[in-house]
Amino acid sequence: MKGPKLGYLADTIADLQRGSTTDAGRSLVDLWREDAKIEWLLQAPADARQRRTLMIDAIRSRMQALADRIDPSAIARALGAMALVPRERFVCPLIDDFAYLPMPLAIGLEQTISHPELVAVLAGAADPRGGHVLDVGTGSGYQAAVLGQMAARVTSVEILEPHARLAQRRLASLGYGNIDVRVGDAVAMGVCTPDTYDAIVVAAGSSEIPLEFLSALKPGGRLVMPVGPSQDDEQLVLAERLNATQWRQSTLRPARFVPLTGKGQRQTAQ
Repeated sequence: MKGPKLGYLADTIADLQRGSTTDAGRSLVDLWREDAKIEWLLQAPADARQRRTLMIDAIRSRMQALADRIDPSAIARALGAMALVPRERFVCPLIDDFAYLPMPLAIGLEQTISHPELVAVLAGAADPRGGHVLDVGTGSGYQAAVLGQMAARVTSVEILEPHARLAQRRLASLGYGNIDVRVGDAVAMGVCTPDTYDAIVVAAGSSEIPLEFLSALKPGGRLVMPVGPSQDDEQLVLAERLNATQWRQSTLRPARFVPLTGKGQRQTAQ
């Protein structure tokens, strides 16, 4: 595709809202938990699309707790986008059976594909609605693909060239013509031009949001990023640019992401 299939996304959201989970499926939705991964894997259907549907149903249930912080319609759009993206294509083929488990998965070079629930939170909080998104930390390309279903254009930046090149090939093979993958340090390389993006999604943690990211948001834009003094003490933060000089910041939920590297990396106390 040359851009996001927004009509298709609307149809998918409608299908998800109608629901078609059987009694057996509902038990698997309830079983989709971090402490029951093996049980879920043994009982889940072999078909990847069915697993994806079960995963999305489980995430929808779990995200009800965020309804006061993220617009439920934005959550529905994020889950609709995830329903269109084959997560199994973004992990090593040797572990693609694990793609729909409630856990992050290693993708090499000390990086991971994020826990699917966190992907949904990031996408729902950003809620680009057809605009231009900056995706920081391409990794496998999965988050970019989800955002590519929601946005007209995605600029995705990865500091590790091997991941960037592989993600670029993977996204191209799946038809994501609206995603531009670039190699470099997102804070320092020049992509953060002022008033450029409708949404910014940062899938790596730091001690604070870099000012370059905040200034790159258009008025009305939304940025979501894990922030905290250490990797084990992070909160997913939503920053909204209200106008040319004002921002509003709120905390969504605890999180644990790989560290942001480069100019915006976490500053440790001296």
